[in-house]
Formats: sequence, C-alpha cells, structure tokens
Amino acid sequence: MNIFKSYLEGFKKTSVITRVVTIVYGVTLLLGLILAFTFNSMMTKNLGGRFALYDLLHDFNFTIYYDFMNHYGDMVKPLLSAMVWFGFFYFFFTVFFSGGILKLFEGSSIRSKSQAFFAGSAKFFFRFLRLGIYILIFQVIVFAIIAVGFSSIFNRSLPVSTEPKLFTILVVWAAAHVIFFIFISIVSDYAKILLVKEDSKKVWRAIWSAFKFTVKKLYLTFPLYIILLIVPVLLFGGYFFIEGFVGMTNTPGILIMFFVQQIFIWTRLFTKVWILGSEHDLFFSYLVIRSKPIITQEILLDESL
Repeated sequence: MNIFKSYLEGFKKTSVITRVVTIVYGVTLLLGLILAFTFNSMMTKNLGGRFALYDLLHDFNFTIYYDFMNHYGDMVKPLLSAMVWFGFFYFFFTVFFSGGILKLFEGSSIRSKSQAFFAGSAKFFFRFLRLGIYILIFQVIVFAIIAVGFSSIFNRSLPVSTEPKLFTILVVWAAAHVIFFIFISIVSDYAKILLVKEDSKKVWRAIWSAFKFTVKKLYLTFPLYIILLIVPVLLFGGYFFIEGFVGMTNTPGILIMFFVQQIFIWTRLFTKVWILGSEHDLFFSYLVIRSKPIITQEILLDESL
C-alpha cells in the first residue's frame, strides 16, 4: 500500500463527483444566507445603520461587546438560539451527505450520480447518525479525561514551575487533544466505509473493526490523514491572509470577502470528500493485498486485526 497513491486516488474520485460537492455547497449556502439575512435585518433595524457593526468587525473590544449585549441582549438571544439550531442541523446534514458520498465511491446501479447520492444519503442516515453520536460521546469522554489529567499536573506545577515549563505543559495538553481528535476521526471514517461496504447496521462492530484496522495500519492511516490536512490548513491560512489584506470595514471589503468565503467553503467541502476518498482507496488497497477474497465481512469478524 502507498499512501501517496491513495492521496491521489482520493483526489481523482472527488474530481469525478464535483457536481455533488456543488449540491452540498448550495444547501449550506442557502442555510447560511437565511441566517445572514436574519442577522443583517436585526442589526439594521435596531442599530439604525451598519457603522456600529463595521466598528465591531474591525476591532473586537470586550467593553463594546458587553455594552452591546447589555442593551440588545434580549434581541440577540433568539439569533444565537437560531445559530445553535443551525449548528445541530449542520451536524445532521454532514452525517446525511457522508453516506451518499461513500455510496458513490462504492458504485451504484442508479445512472444519475445526484440520484445515487441522495439515495445513499437517505439509506445510511440513521446508521451514520448513531455512529456520529457515539463518536461525539467518546470524544467528550476523552477530552474530559485529558483535561482532568493535565489540570491536575498544571495545578501541582503552578506554584513552583517557571513560565516556560507551564507553557510546555499547555502545549503538550493541546497536542494530546489534537492527536486523539485526529485518531477518533480516522476511526469514524473507516467505520463509515465498513458500514457502507457491508450494508450493515451493526455500528458498534464497525467501530471496533475500524479501531483495529486503524491501530494495525497506524503507520499508513495516520500519515495519510495528516497529509490530507495540509490542503485545509493552507486554505485557512490563505483565507485569513486575504481577510487581513482586504479587511471587512466597509461594503466593498465585505462583498469581496463574501465571494472569497464562498470559494473557501466549496473548496473545504471538496477536501472533506477528498479525505473520505483517499481513506476509501487505502482501505480497499488493503483488501486487495490480502490473500483472502475481498469479503469485508471477514474483516468485521477477524479478531486478528
């Protein structure tokens, strides 16, 4: 197996279904515009103009924010509630489209890619939703364990340690969270691949099999995921560079950044699908290398993984 081959194959697979990526982008754009217009209407109606908003966007000041919330908190709370619900919906939407994407990678008897995408999304939605909830709970548990452990170390070190040592503890604490988050994300992705390939409803078994596969092939699964993160990191860096250069202190700047944001969002969705495509190729490359027939049920039942 070659992680660079899987990296390129994932890009090729994603390039074939760019129309589906655009459909997903269109839905997220529609939701975002609904929320943005609601926010803009609220700000314009209650602030009598946009200049206060420009000042707040230009340079965040906690005093200004506190004063704003003190005077307009009751007005903003419904919007914040809507944003929370938007976050929940986005989670469900992400779960929904993952099944359709992986079904396209598996192949479908439906000739239209769009129809095959929605059919696969609907079929695997509840299985992936259970998987997403289990993974989220597990992430919270791991986060709490790491936080409690490092908080204990930090509190014991606080009276006697120097600032560089305390900073090192915080860096290690943050790194531990990132590493475990990446590992859990990898396990989640391979569990999705297994559920689609086997058309299985046994989510816990898929998680356990994905965990064993990830650990056994850690020298492949982890580096591949890290390499796949390079493009998203560069995208974030490029976006913040452009934002710093253009600024969002006036109408032209906001319009320019709006179009930049849309390009960024579409590309970010593309990279998400790219990650799944590369992991899908790596997983099936492993199946091809095995001497046994390509029957993934053997993987689900094979305790040697």
